[in-house]
Amino acid sequence: MKKAALVLLAATLSLPALADDALGTLTVNGKTTVLKAVAATEETGEGGKWLVILASDRKVEGDRSVARLAKLAKDGQLHAVRILWLVGSDTVRAVPYDANLPASGQMGLERPTLDLRKYGAGRVDAEFKSKMIGQEWHFHANVKATVATGGALELEPEAADFGSKAPGGDKKLALGKLGFAYDEEAFGNAISDANLDAVRLFLEIGMAPNAHAKGGIHPMLLAAMGCGNQGGDKPRSEILEALAAAGGDVKAKDENGSTALLWAVEGGCSASSVKALLKAGANPNARANGGATPLMFADLYKRTELEAILMKAGAKK
Repeated sequence: MKKAALVLLAATLSLPALADDALGTLTVNGKTTVLKAVAATEETGEGGKWLVILASDRKVEGDRSVARLAKLAKDGQLHAVRILWLVGSDTVRAVPYDANLPASGQMGLERPTLDLRKYGAGRVDAEFKSKMIGQEWHFHANVKATVATGGALELEPEAADFGSKAPGGDKKLALGKLGFAYDEEAFGNAISDANLDAVRLFLEIGMAPNAHAKGGIHPMLLAAMGCGNQGGDKPRSEILEALAAAGGDVKAKDENGSTALLWAVEGGCSASSVKALLKAGANPNARANGGATPLMFADLYKRTELEAILMKAGAKK
């Protein structure tokens, strides 16, 4: 038994240590740098324990203080992103280090997404990705690393200027303050959340009113579906009107053949939003796969005002 134990111990000691690995990119003003080194520590700060990850283009030995990282970046010797996560919370921050950024080494509005595949037993395996909210930089990194025990958390200073030279940058930053990145998935989320201000910003920046993530619900349908759940602070009818005014496709259908107009009547959207759909070319007699029409729903749910609007537009019983 002793001999078997010694053999097992020897085999265990001979196993190679898990290597730290990073694969990612940092893009600043259109120029991309490959991130290939990573260092991770657990540090104590405001709110509790933080996981701090430095993804960089070169390994940083020894002192990884904010001041040293800033100097290395300023001297052109380092391109990196420092990622900070308050363990167990939704708080994730990212700070870029690059000589070509005025706000290098400063905390801005950027809040990346975190996909934590594994965390524990002194290891972390995760994916981080920045949101596109108008900043002049963005990054995407997959990291696997040993997590060392650090001391007190050191935070970067707040950036004084959140402006951007990127097209639509100021509005994208405003969108970021509302919690939305500028992409199709977030556009759908803004509609689902009935965030009229965010939807208007998306459209002003240039998001197409028909844009939706692959497999997602068409924006016109999504806005109309929620009317029955709207409250005073959730103006879904106004979102539907904004989408229609921007060129939203009133002929879009769901898997059951229902159009935005049918959903709007069924859900009880406002009279003005129903008028907006009809003005945009919605067919008042369009039938779902089961044969239902907007007028049938208006009659069924006793929506007399909508029934009158539909009949004036040529809807037939």
